[in-house]
Amino acid sequence: MSRNWTGGFSDQEAEALPAKSELPRAEINAAIASQFLSNVKLIEQQNIRKERNFKTAGESMSYSSLPFGVKKSANIEAPFLEHDQQKTLQSVLTPKEQTFFSELEHKTIFLNSNQMEAVRHTEGPLLTIAGAGSGKTSVLTTRTAYLIGVKEIDPSQILLITFTKKAAEEMKQRIASLPGISSGEAKQITAGTFHSFFLRMLRNLKITDRILSSEKYKQIIIKNILRQSQLSPKKQYFPEVLLSLISSYKLQMIKPEDLSEDAADKDIQHIYEKYEAWKRQNGYMDFDDILLKSYELLLSSPNLLKMLQQRFTYVMADEFQDTNPIQYELLKLIASPQNNLFAVGDDDQVIYSFNGADSEIILDFHKDFPNTRVIKLDTNYRSTSPIVGFGNHIIKHNSQRHSKTMKAVRRSRMEPQFYRPSNTEEEAETIVNRLKDKPDTRSWSDYAILFRTHSNARAMFEQLIIHNLPFTANNMKQVFYDQTIIKGLIDHLRLVMNPGDLDATATILPSLYINQEAGMRYIEMENFVDPLPFPLLHLTTWNTLKDFQKGKVKKRVDLLQQATGLSPVEAIRSLRKEYENHLDTGTIENATVHKTTVKEMLDELEFSAQRFHAIPDFLAFVDEIVNKFYEKKEQDSSEDQINLMSIHQAKGLEFPVVFLIGASEGILPHVSALNAMQDKEVVLKDKTSLEKASMEEERRLCYVGVTRAKDELYISSPAFHLGKNAPVSRFLLQAFGTTFYNKDNSQRTEAWICMNKTCNGWMKIDVGNNFTEKQICAICGFEMQKGKKNL
Repeated sequence: MSRNWTGGFSDQEAEALPAKSELPRAEINAAIASQFLSNVKLIEQQNIRKERNFKTAGESMSYSSLPFGVKKSANIEAPFLEHDQQKTLQSVLTPKEQTFFSELEHKTIFLNSNQMEAVRHTEGPLLTIAGAGSGKTSVLTTRTAYLIGVKEIDPSQILLITFTKKAAEEMKQRIASLPGISSGEAKQITAGTFHSFFLRMLRNLKITDRILSSEKYKQIIIKNILRQSQLSPKKQYFPEVLLSLISSYKLQMIKPEDLSEDAADKDIQHIYEKYEAWKRQNGYMDFDDILLKSYELLLSSPNLLKMLQQRFTYVMADEFQDTNPIQYELLKLIASPQNNLFAVGDDDQVIYSFNGADSEIILDFHKDFPNTRVIKLDTNYRSTSPIVGFGNHIIKHNSQRHSKTMKAVRRSRMEPQFYRPSNTEEEAETIVNRLKDKPDTRSWSDYAILFRTHSNARAMFEQLIIHNLPFTANNMKQVFYDQTIIKGLIDHLRLVMNPGDLDATATILPSLYINQEAGMRYIEMENFVDPLPFPLLHLTTWNTLKDFQKGKVKKRVDLLQQATGLSPVEAIRSLRKEYENHLDTGTIENATVHKTTVKEMLDELEFSAQRFHAIPDFLAFVDEIVNKFYEKKEQDSSEDQINLMSIHQAKGLEFPVVFLIGASEGILPHVSALNAMQDKEVVLKDKTSLEKASMEEERRLCYVGVTRAKDELYISSPAFHLGKNAPVSRFLLQAFGTTFYNKDNSQRTEAWICMNKTCNGWMKIDVGNNFTEKQICAICGFEMQKGKKNL
């Protein structure tokens, strides 16, 4: 709930205001709200019909086995695991091993030859590349049982690092149920996240700093530092962005004094130092400090490090692809000198670079551990063969990866289905209609709707609300209209309708470079003595403000007054430029949250608003959607609900039926990656560039989304996104061997490129040769590598 600012108009004063101020804030009754919601479908259908004109008369509006733009089918089905060499492996097993694996099978745990090899590897470093659905959890748990039951390793010597507390608990439960393992032995295993393990170590060393876990509290600390630092008011440093940046530095072990001395970094250096000083003085540490303090302690305390190394002689790391630099350094410290480090992960699922995950860690593991053994788990037990094959043909176009082709064990005639709706509104409505006709054999929880960004999910969320379908919103922290950037512009619309709305006035003050708390105190005090139709105008007499700030207040009030009588989308466009200026201020925000993300969110707001003719109608709809969202958050969650979540949140999960929405250029791949690639010729003759890394992560996101599906996969590619043409995602076209065309109509295709600098030889990669790992140039005989070629 927003703060209720004191002050405002009396009843008599309100009656004397102009007509434009008489409209109340959009706290509408249920009957009116229901009417707004029922009208939305009609408005959406009208907009859909307008945009459908781009379609040809014969173009189908239904799902198809080929993406729009693919003219002929290609065999993309995954190869099958016809037979396994497990029986051959049985001949080299010791009697004790044979008993162990036989007892596993009695518990219906059947390991293939690669899984069994990974379980049996105990000495020295092992990198297990575990593809999607390949049973990595079974390998981790059975290897732990193998160490204890077959190798007779003391369970207290085993350290199992997971990335969630839930995963650690589930693994210990599964280990306790395996043959030869008692519940007491399972309890002796140390299993947990990096943070839980190293926090326990710090507590044992009598480090009693309290954990600063509240993001809101941390933002208050940063706000106080900014206020005391007296930085230029034209530099809008956002607390959440600064905290993200400081966290990024810590994960890379960068201290304040390590930052460069340019002007931007000097500000950040000052804020970083003050933040760290505040925590020291008040006896706090944040989550990043847990790892950083532990790392520094182990480097400075050889005896402590040696004690840990002797205690944990066998170290296992799950989800290794998500490891960040400081976590990796901690793993290396504890695992040495024996280096019995068992790392399990999939380089094709590195999608958390924004949280510090570095794909080079898993790709270059063998460089840090020269005697590394690599085992690939390349059989997918989760998905049907068409889904596995489609995933293979998506991810094979990435060059920075451990080469593997996933095999399938589940046959099906149900191919992935593709749909080309006009826009995101039609996309959402089509999916909802299919869900409403779900067969009785399916539960609601069998379905997952996956999206790239929360902005992209706005229409889908609203359709589920409008049609009253059961779905979980637990993974969504905020509804679209309540996000800070969007809420600021929405509250401008509230002031157009009701200039006396002090809650909305408080929200927009940051966009005027005015401290919210101090500004509202002055407005409330002045308005109590001398009420104005537009309380915001009181700021023009506040001596604390500089002239440029007072000028911005006057200009903003003028814009708000001019927006009276405009449609919602017209009002947003008239206010947006001035509002957006403050979001573009400050180099740090631009470095962390790309401008295109802000633009995308505001574009989505415009697209949503164009369905309504009057601002009060739009505000009423927004309030109803927001209220419905928080009602869902407060309700007891039923297990039988549709899963609406981002691809990032879905990683590690699986669902019988998956709808992957927004598979269009600008959404997936995201516009930020496209901007990075624009006008760049990326060829793998040099180290992978930032631009290429960005696009490869987008492709990994697409791969993760596809491989969540077990039985059925539906992919939709809106033809228009935010009012602009959006081609079908290149990831879909390239998977079917279709060349993707750039905006200039040049073909940009996957190709083998000769590494001889004096040779221009290249060869297009097509469906027939794309799984070949080596090629020799037919012109000069040099080795070729995979890359991109503009034709």
